[in-house]
Amino acid sequence: MKKIVLYLLFALLLVGCGNQPKTLSELKSEYATIDDSIHIHYKIWNESAGSDAKTICFVHGFGCDMNTWEKQFEAFRDNKNLQLVFIDLPGYGQSDKPHVEYTLDFFAHAIDEVLNANGIKDAVFVGHSLGTPVCRQTLMATGHKGTLVDVDGVYCFYDGTETLEYVEAVNQFGHAFDGPECRDVITGFVSSLAGKETPQEINDYAMSVMPETPQYVASSTMQHLVERKWWTNRRISQPVMVICTQNSGLDPDNKQKMQRLYPNLDYTELTTCGHFIHMEQPEMFNDKLKAFIASQMLNKQAALNEAYKLGLSI
Repeated sequence: MKKIVLYLLFALLLVGCGNQPKTLSELKSEYATIDDSIHIHYKIWNESAGSDAKTICFVHGFGCDMNTWEKQFEAFRDNKNLQLVFIDLPGYGQSDKPHVEYTLDFFAHAIDEVLNANGIKDAVFVGHSLGTPVCRQTLMATGHKGTLVDVDGVYCFYDGTETLEYVEAVNQFGHAFDGPECRDVITGFVSSLAGKETPQEINDYAMSVMPETPQYVASSTMQHLVERKWWTNRRISQPVMVICTQNSGLDPDNKQKMQRLYPNLDYTELTTCGHFIHMEQPEMFNDKLKAFIASQMLNKQAALNEAYKLGLSI
């Protein structure tokens, strides 16, 4: 009888292991609703994780979707101390694409609602390209706490010293997606994102999804992205990791600019990598992200230990 029970338990274990998703596409789709009717598509892994688990919230860039994080799902899915959240921003992926104003506040509102629906108050926000200012806005404008990982993020620098030429160039970029040639503009934009050694499959991914962005979504996103009001140079004091690439046309003083925004900065500047760093060099990126998260967890434990010694509660 005992042998039969053991065999049954072993069989159930095998079945359970076989049902574990191996790819991000196999994860169940879920939806949160904002503004009464707009559905935000997301996927969550290890949603039953305990209160001590760390949440990583992945936010894609312009024209993309959550599938850009496939290599990160594969790298982090087996860590039981982590909860993973992947979001399609409104207007992109499988989220609704309403005719609204696609501002950074609107995107942050979507992330806020997804996290609130799952009882998440603290997270490591990982944003690629457009996803970086979206994550910054989430940290600055909502009640969520956490740290930021900037993957070749988009920035507009308004500090009072910018030239008229700079302002004009930024505005021209913001309006480049306005007309009926939007798809062609995006196609050309995608071509500029590849580095010298970018694998063809990454270019294929970008070319397959980014030009499909509805014109009204692309235009509104870019027009609002470059608005001065979002770029107040407000500092984020929490730990921030920046991984960027010179292929994106960085200014020579980019590190100094990042240090002004992020006093607690971990900075890496690559030379030949393309814009999709997390896809092109996933092992390097994942190792850095693991180390960054581990350091945050150690710092939190050290703070708890110190508070315990002082008789405080945090």
